[in-house]
Amino acid sequence: MSRKAIFFDIDGTLLSSKNERHFFVQPSTWKALEQLKQKGHIVAISSGRPERFIHKYFPGIFSNYVAMNGAHVVVDGKTVFEEFFSPTEVREFMQYFDQYGCWYNFVGNSRGWARHVPPEQIEPLNESYGMPGYLQTEWEPEDVHASIIDFVFRDDAHYEQCKPAFQEPMVLNKHPGSLAADLSFKGKDKSRGVKMFLQQAGIAPEDAYAIGDGYNDITMMKVVGHSIAMGNAVDELKEVADYVTADILDDGLYKAFEHYDLL
Repeated sequence: MSRKAIFFDIDGTLLSSKNERHFFVQPSTWKALEQLKQKGHIVAISSGRPERFIHKYFPGIFSNYVAMNGAHVVVDGKTVFEEFFSPTEVREFMQYFDQYGCWYNFVGNSRGWARHVPPEQIEPLNESYGMPGYLQTEWEPEDVHASIIDFVFRDDAHYEQCKPAFQEPMVLNKHPGSLAADLSFKGKDKSRGVKMFLQQAGIAPEDAYAIGDGYNDITMMKVVGHSIAMGNAVDELKEVADYVTADILDDGLYKAFEHYDLL
């Protein structure tokens, strides 16, 4: 069997919540990652999460990743592409999203910059990023060294208030069952990062697999030879995927790669 490259989304694909435990990884998922690596395949993250989060929750597992929804590409531990918002872009985003009353965070590798997020939400958000003290609340646009924007909504009514802001070429990935979302832009998304990665790694698209569950995984599915949606994925992703596996808590990831005879 030729060497394959396999791209994994994180939240809802590798990580879940179980019995009030956040950032839980199914034992079968660890087993699948180990077996795929033993077979000589490339295992790579493709996520909106930053590099620091990846290394914290998967220490020593991933030296290949497309982080920040395609804005940070690392091949064999070496950064081959990294892109940040300019101060001018930060100001433009602030002016645009503020008029809709949005709460949001500019997300960087090791810290984030919160805008209009209530003080009582900061620590819970730091926990969701998995990094204590991650969010800064006093800053200037010149301080921001971010690649993506995350949004937080007070409730469903707040989401509906902000929803008109998210027009093409924006893609809002609202996390199922939560009041949080990450934003990417058409042409500057996971698909761009995955294509860069494959070119740098010398892997043909037909030898690449991608597995995910969210809206921001849709474009990624279209640039690999084999696309897999988790059983808990949004319907829009299931419609474009080649294969739909079981739910994350039903060993869906492991079953997917059993199906493709890669383990």
